[in-house]
Amino acid sequence: MHNRVVMRTLRATILLTAALALAAAHPASAGTKYQTSLVPTVAGTQPGFSASGSSVKFDGHRSVKGKLKKVVDGTGTLVTTDPMNPADNYSVEIDVAVPAVPTSGTIAVSFDLKNGNGTFAAAVSGDPALAGAVVGEGIAVTAVRVKDSGGTVIGNGGVAVE
Repeated sequence: MHNRVVMRTLRATILLTAALALAAAHPASAGTKYQTSLVPTVAGTQPGFSASGSSVKFDGHRSVKGKLKKVVDGTGTLVTTDPMNPADNYSVEIDVAVPAVPTSGTIAVSFDLKNGNGTFAAAVSGDPALAGAVVGEGIAVTAVRVKDSGGTVIGNGGVAVE
């Protein structure tokens, strides 16, 4: 009976030690993210877009996702870009800084629009702006811009007054 108790205690100790070693080797990630609304540079003017429903999210897994709603050109017409022509794409740019290294740069994601609406998603872990970023360290977002196909800034990250 005594040997059985000793064996169980020894087995439990070994399992606990292995679990603690494994946990220490892989730091926990809480799933952090930066998320903001996208707002037009000047609301109610053309060209522009709707702040309602337009947003961008940049998460700790280094992916960027978002959407732009009700984009209109200078005549007030909903914009549709050509999926076969990357030159007419709209884009979202995210300025980042990696304080631990220190380095900074801009992540750009381009996308097409259909009937004034566009969605975008990109894995950006290999982007040079994130060079040196390691698990557990911070990435600071310093600015967010929305650009039309001509490269003109038509919006920024922010909030819309409701």
